[in-house]
Amino acid sequence: MRRLGVVLAAALAVTALWGSPAFAQTSEVIHSYDVAIEIRADDSIRVTEVIAYDFGSSPHHGIFRDVPTREAYDDRYDRVFPLHVESVEATGGASADYQVSQEPGGITRIKIGDPDETITGVHTYTIVYTVEAAMNGFRDHDELYWNAIGEYWEVPVERATATVSAPAPIVDIACYTGPVSSTAPCDKARILDDGTARFRHEGLFPFEAFTVVVALPKGVVAEPHPQLVEPWSIGRAFSRTSATLGLSGGLLILLVAGCGWLFWTRGRDRRFVGSPVDQTMGNATGVVQAVPLFEHGIVPVEFAPPGDLRPGQVGTIIDEQANTLDVTATIVDLAVRGYLTIEEIPKEGWFGKPDWTLHRTGKADADLLTYESTLLSGLFKDGNDPTLSSLRRTFSERLTKVEDQLYADAVKRGWFVKRPDEVRASWHARGALLFVAGLVLTFVLARWTTFGLVAIPVVLAGILLTVGARWMPSRTAKGTAIARRVGGFRTVIETAETHMSRWAEEQNVFTRYLPYAIVFGLTEKWAKAFEGLAQMPPDTTWYLSSRPFIYADFGRALDDFSVTTGGTIASTPASSGSSGFSGGGFSGGGGGGGGGGSW
Repeated sequence: MRRLGVVLAAALAVTALWGSPAFAQTSEVIHSYDVAIEIRADDSIRVTEVIAYDFGSSPHHGIFRDVPTREAYDDRYDRVFPLHVESVEATGGASADYQVSQEPGGITRIKIGDPDETITGVHTYTIVYTVEAAMNGFRDHDELYWNAIGEYWEVPVERATATVSAPAPIVDIACYTGPVSSTAPCDKARILDDGTARFRHEGLFPFEAFTVVVALPKGVVAEPHPQLVEPWSIGRAFSRTSATLGLSGGLLILLVAGCGWLFWTRGRDRRFVGSPVDQTMGNATGVVQAVPLFEHGIVPVEFAPPGDLRPGQVGTIIDEQANTLDVTATIVDLAVRGYLTIEEIPKEGWFGKPDWTLHRTGKADADLLTYESTLLSGLFKDGNDPTLSSLRRTFSERLTKVEDQLYADAVKRGWFVKRPDEVRASWHARGALLFVAGLVLTFVLARWTTFGLVAIPVVLAGILLTVGARWMPSRTAKGTAIARRVGGFRTVIETAETHMSRWAEEQNVFTRYLPYAIVFGLTEKWAKAFEGLAQMPPDTTWYLSSRPFIYADFGRALDDFSVTTGGTIASTPASSGSSGFSGGGFSGGGGGGGGGGSW
């Protein structure tokens, strides 16, 4: 009882405050809110709202009216009520200018007033608008279930009325007021002699609704059909239906087959037609064909670099790339051939790093290939005795030039029709473009349709083409022939211990072929094969070290030099930057309604 008394006292206090002169002058209130609803034969309604709004003594620009025009219909669809404003009027000097905008939550806002003018006191606003697809259809009647005054008004309404007219007499009515879900009836509700319905209620507190329901016989208005839209969602955008799955699967098969066809026709090496000898040495007619799938060909035994190829050239032909390993092996080859010496600088302390000094010997470079000459001059561009570490972050541009010349050399020799790096870049760009196009198409289809799944294969094909760009460079028949001969030489280096008798009488074969072992990644194997050879140590005066010569140690030292050199010469300069009717009725349950306020 005590708790009930407190609640009643609070209610009386609010009522007293609402009705006091001080409240009326200092706080906002709607003195009257009159709504006229005309039901039209086409299932739409025309609404006229007359709102007597008292701003009190606080200056405002005008009011805004929020009308819900989109609401959840079922688990899949939203129902929409297209709204069109016909006119807005205002009294007492208030501005009738208005703007219509769509707000979050499916709200259409009608904002009335002038941002450059303010008003106080009472002003009456008349808003006329139409709403499409407002009626609800049932088996035995058609119905308008409408919130004449919505539950989102932040100010009290002293008196509310609603009048509903239709093309034929209204046959049944209902009315609810109060907070959302309230089933309390309004003060008065009746059907007039002319068939219209009249509703009236005194005193709505803020956030209380005034909802009316009227019934018409079937056939008076066009058969009501709610306008439904399917809201966007991941599941909707990528709907898995027989159509989307079929189209997506078919497109995936088509695109993957297309990529496979490109790899098959454009990325396969060519070879000479004929016997294994013809294939590696070139046949008389020069007839060529694509290398059959999975054919590796007969690898001839080669005890020397075929065609006197240099290590850099060998590295480029075997993997179709001119890279830092090829350049590093070329540096060692230049040392072996007497154009420079490499002096080892032992590391200092536990955390020290080894380094090397390069010395130019002064030997004439007239016999050097273009890329070799560029490399040699690039190493000594900043001085005659540079340390390897001093080339860090300064040699990258020179390295690029050397690699470009290696590619140019391979094309000039007829091993490739076009530079392999340019072929890879071209197909990589095409794959990236297809990938981006797939993403754009996926976005468009997913945003505005349910067929987002159909575009996924385009994205996957872009990825496949981008990754497959590495397979697109293809050797000419001449390039395939020389590559197979290089493969034979690599086999000999890899199995060197079985060929020691052939090299027993040769001097410095170890150092002569050491740069090739570096390119093949077989330095330690090459060194180990010579450990048991009973001959004088090779000429290693081009590599200056304080340690005694041991094949295994020397091989590891050259491996260390190669790895360090590769990382050093590829280092680039540091960047300057850092990186929203019946037992089912209740207040606020109908269409329309919403609310408003001042601004």
